[in-house]
Amino acid sequence: MLKQVLFLILIALTIASCSTKKHVRKQRKNKTIRIENDEKAKIKEQKKQFKLSQNPKKKTSVKHKLETHYKKYKAVPYKYGGTSIKGFDCSGFVQFTYKHLFNINLPRTTGLMLKEGNSVSKRKLQVGDLVLFRTSKRYRHVGIFMGNNLFMHVSTKKGLMKSNLDNPYWLKRYLTSRRIF
Repeated sequence: MLKQVLFLILIALTIASCSTKKHVRKQRKNKTIRIENDEKAKIKEQKKQFKLSQNPKKKTSVKHKLETHYKKYKAVPYKYGGTSIKGFDCSGFVQFTYKHLFNINLPRTTGLMLKEGNSVSKRKLQVGDLVLFRTSKRYRHVGIFMGNNLFMHVSTKKGLMKSNLDNPYWLKRYLTSRRIF
């Protein structure tokens, strides 16, 4: 008895789905056009947002992205060689940030990051520029300029944080700045 009921339900569903196909097809043409237009509009908006983020006069978009990113990963600790949310080192965080926010692939080390983009003077820094420091004869450090003389970076003691470029420690160790986009 149960098998017969299940069989009848299966047949009813099959018949019901077959009878609505023509109706659905008629609607699909209009929906397809709407979906295509929606997709084109989305792509157009994405291109517009990307152009805004690339335009030096419209750095608010980049600043907003970086501020949001900073808030999201603020609690992530320092980890030597770290490139994930389990822990970052300075260049790992910069590489991660540029990839996830701007779809830009940067090299893994500060030594190679020194060669990326164009050199920019400290006076002409824009939000998103890389700031590089020589912390010792052997080591370098990198961060991302956030505006108002602040940069975000990963500290060995405090993890992800913001620091002022006018701090005597960073003033003494400033090496160069690079504009990536």
